[in-house]
Amino acid sequence: MSSIVQERVYSTGSQQSNHTISFSPTGYNNRVVVFVHSYAGVTGITSGYELHEWTSHTIGVRMYSKVSSGGDTSVTVSLGNTSDRLFIWMYELADAPEVWATATGLTSGSASMSVTGLPPGCIALGGISQYITGGTDTSSANWPTLFFNRGYAWKDWADSGLAKRVWSATAANTSVSGSLYISQDLVSGSNLDYAWAFGVFGPRPDETPPSVPGNLRLTGMTPTSVTVAWDASSDDRGVSGYGVYLNGVQAGGDQSGRTKTFSNLTSGVSYNIQVDAVDAAGNRSERTELTVTPINDTTPPVTPVVRVTSLGPGKITVSWDRPFDQSAVVAYGVWLNGVKQGADQTAQTKTFSNLTPGAVYTISVDALDLLGNRSAKGSKTVKAQSDTTAPTAPSGLAVVTASKTSVTLGWSASTDDNVGVAGYGLYLGSLRIADITSRVWTFTGLTPGVTYNLGVDAADDLGNRSARVMIQATTLEDLSGQAPPYEYVLYDWDTHKPLDSLPLQGVSFEVTLEGTGQLTGDIPLYDEAYTVGRVEAATRPERTMLLVFRGEQFVAGYRVIDPQDYDSESGVLRITAEEVIGIYARRFVAFTGPRAGTLAHTELVWLLEHNASPADKRWLTFDGVAGSVPVDREYRAEEFTRILDQVSDVAAGPGGFTWWVKPSWDAVNDRPRFALQRVDRDNPPDTGLTLEYPGNVRSFRRSTRRGLETKTWGQLRRPDGGVMLSSVTRTDLHVDGWPLLEDAHQFDGLTSQGALDAETQRASAAASGPKQLFQFTLAITPDVRWWGWELGGNAQVVVTDWLYPAKPDGAAGLDRAMKIVSLRVEPDSAEGELVTVTTAEHTVAVD
Repeated sequence: MSSIVQERVYSTGSQQSNHTISFSPTGYNNRVVVFVHSYAGVTGITSGYELHEWTSHTIGVRMYSKVSSGGDTSVTVSLGNTSDRLFIWMYELADAPEVWATATGLTSGSASMSVTGLPPGCIALGGISQYITGGTDTSSANWPTLFFNRGYAWKDWADSGLAKRVWSATAANTSVSGSLYISQDLVSGSNLDYAWAFGVFGPRPDETPPSVPGNLRLTGMTPTSVTVAWDASSDDRGVSGYGVYLNGVQAGGDQSGRTKTFSNLTSGVSYNIQVDAVDAAGNRSERTELTVTPINDTTPPVTPVVRVTSLGPGKITVSWDRPFDQSAVVAYGVWLNGVKQGADQTAQTKTFSNLTPGAVYTISVDALDLLGNRSAKGSKTVKAQSDTTAPTAPSGLAVVTASKTSVTLGWSASTDDNVGVAGYGLYLGSLRIADITSRVWTFTGLTPGVTYNLGVDAADDLGNRSARVMIQATTLEDLSGQAPPYEYVLYDWDTHKPLDSLPLQGVSFEVTLEGTGQLTGDIPLYDEAYTVGRVEAATRPERTMLLVFRGEQFVAGYRVIDPQDYDSESGVLRITAEEVIGIYARRFVAFTGPRAGTLAHTELVWLLEHNASPADKRWLTFDGVAGSVPVDREYRAEEFTRILDQVSDVAAGPGGFTWWVKPSWDAVNDRPRFALQRVDRDNPPDTGLTLEYPGNVRSFRRSTRRGLETKTWGQLRRPDGGVMLSSVTRTDLHVDGWPLLEDAHQFDGLTSQGALDAETQRASAAASGPKQLFQFTLAITPDVRWWGWELGGNAQVVVTDWLYPAKPDGAAGLDRAMKIVSLRVEPDSAEGELVTVTTAEHTVAVD
C-alpha cells in the first residue's frame, strides 16, 4: 500500500527568482510529488519532473512528480518574475509507480472531485491556492500568516470536522472523493476565488496469481471425516488466504490456515478436494486436488523394508520405504535391539552413533497410519563396522523358458557376511538393465531368433557387487510375419502439442459405449531409453494425453490418470489412462433452472461445454445422429450432479441415443481430436462385420451378467385394430456402463391399460435377471480394420458349435445381428495382436 515517507513545506517572503525546497534523501523507486503555488509563472524545475496539471491564473497551482532513482535531496523552482508569494508542498510516496488520476480547477465557491475504479492502496494529494477579486488591488494582497496550516486543503467526505491534505483509498474503498472548503480568518471585505490541483498515485495493479499450493495431502481420517494439509503458496505481494473446495463447492470462505477438516462424510464414498491460493487483489491460483475416500481402516500398513545406507565403526544409518496403506502412513516407530528409540518420527531415515564397533545390532521399523493401525516390524541385523566385502556370486544360473521376444532366467541365492544381499542386477550384454530382489527375471522386447549374452550379479545395501555370472540364450524364431506397428505418443492436454513417444510394453486398451474404456501399459524404467525425468515430464496425471497410432492411423486416445503403480522387483512402472470423456466425470453442473424443449444432441453439447476450457474444446467435437424429441429439463445446483452423469441421463432419455468417443482428426490444424459419436439406438447402423465361429473368430465366450439397464415393453392388440403400449425401465441395473437392452412382450386377453401396465411390470421383474453377452476374439489379418467399426452398430453373429449345433438344413446354429458394445485390443500379446469384440442384443424378439 502506498504511504507517505516524508512531507516538506516551503514558503518565503524574500524576492528571488529561484526557490529550493530541501528534504531527506529519497528512496529508490519512490515517487516525489511537488505542488507549486505562485503568482509568477514557473519557467523551470529540477530535471526529471513531469508537469501533470496546472491552472493559468493569477495565483496558479502546478503539480509535478517524478520517480526517484534514489538520493534526491532538493527541488529548485525558477519563476518568471521575483515574488514574495510562493508556497511549495513536497511529498515522498512509497509504492506509487503509477499516476492514476489528475485534475485542476478554478472556483469562487465550493468545489468537489471524485475518482473511482482505483486499485487498492492508492494515495490522493491536493493543493489549493487563494486569490482576491471584486475590485480589490490584488497586487497588495498578502497570504495569511502560515498559509499552509490554515486549513486550505481537501476535506474527506467521511470526516466533516477536520480538514485534510492527504487521504488514501484502501482495498475496501477503491475511490477517492473530497470537497474544497474555506476556513475562518478570511480577508475582510474581499471576494476569494480558488485554484486547485489534485492527483492520485499508487501501485500498479496486481494481476499475477499466487503459485499453486503444493503437496496437498491427507493428514487425518475417520470413517466419516478427513483432514488435509498443504504447503504454502508464494506471491509477489503476499498470499492473503486459501480456498478449499469439496466436490467443486467452496467449503466456507477463504482461510489463512493450511489445514482443513471435512466432517459428516459418507464412509466408502470418494470425495474430490481442491485448494487454491488468493492474494489481496483477488487473483486466484489454479487448484491442486486430491481424491480421498473416508473408510473404517482397520488394516495395518504393509511392513516397511529396512535398508542400511551407511556403516562405520560404531555407527549405523538405515532408511526405509513408505509402505502401502489403505489410508495413509503418518509416522514410524524405530527400535534398536528391541528398545524403541524415542517418539514416532516422520522421517524415513535414522542414524545410530556411539555403538560398540563390530557389535551386532538389530534395527526394526514399523509404520503408523491415520487411524492408529501399526504394521509389523521390518528388521535388519548388522554389525557396526565398515563393510567393503561383496556378496557371493549367484549360482545355478539357467534359462527357464524362451519365447520369440523374451527369455526368463533363474538362479540360486547369494550370501553376504554383514548387511545381507539387497538384490540382484540383470545384464543385457554389459548393460545393467534392472535391479530386483527376486531370483527370476524375464528379459522382454527381444528380437526373434537372436542369441543374447545375459548375466546376473548380487549386491548388498552399500553397493558392494559380486562377480557377474553370464549365460547365452536364444529367442525363438518368428515365422508368422512382422507384428503390426503400434506407436504411443504423449500429448499435452492444454497446449495440444506432442511431448514424447514411449515404446510401452504389455499394452491393453478398450473402447466402449459411454466412454468407460481404459488403457494400461508398462514403462520399463530399467531401460536406458526411459529416464525418470523423461517419464515424469511425459506422464503428468490428468494433464497428459496418450494417443495410440497403428502405423499412420490414429486409432485410440486416453487421458493419463495414474502413472504411479511401480514394482521395484521388475523395474516396471504401470500406467493407467481413461477415455478422454472421463475428464468431465470430475466436473459438475453449476446451474439452477429450467431448460425448455431441448433436443438430446444439443443438450449434450451444452453440458460438455458448460465448464469446458479452451483446451477441452480443441480436443472434443460432436458428430452422429440428432435427438428427435424436445424435452424440458431442469438442473439444480443443490443436487450437484456430475456433468458426465447428466450426459448419460440425457442420452438415455426420450429421443436420445447411444454414444462413444471416436478418434478423429482436425484436418485444418493437423492434429488429433475426438468426436462424441452419437449412434441411433432404435435403428443401429450395420457395421458390415460378420463374426463367424469357426471362421474369422478364434474363440468366443458367452456369459450372463447383470448390470444392463433393461426396458420392458408390453403390447396389447385391441379388437378394433388399435394397439396399447406400456413400458417399464429398470435404471437400478445400470451399473456397468452397458447399453440399453429392450424386451418386448405381446399380451392377449387383457381389457384395460391398468391390466397391461401390471403385466408389463411382472414381465420387467422377470426380465431383470442376467443377460447374455458374447465376447469374440478375432484372428487378426491384414483386412481386419477394427478401428473402422462403429460402436453401437450391428454385427452379424454366425456360430456353429456344441452350444449352437447346426440346424437340420445345415444353417448355422446361431445367426442374428448383435450390437457391438466394446472393443478390446492387445497389440503385442504372446499370440500377436488380439482384438476382442463384445456384443449384446439390442432388442429381443417379441414373445
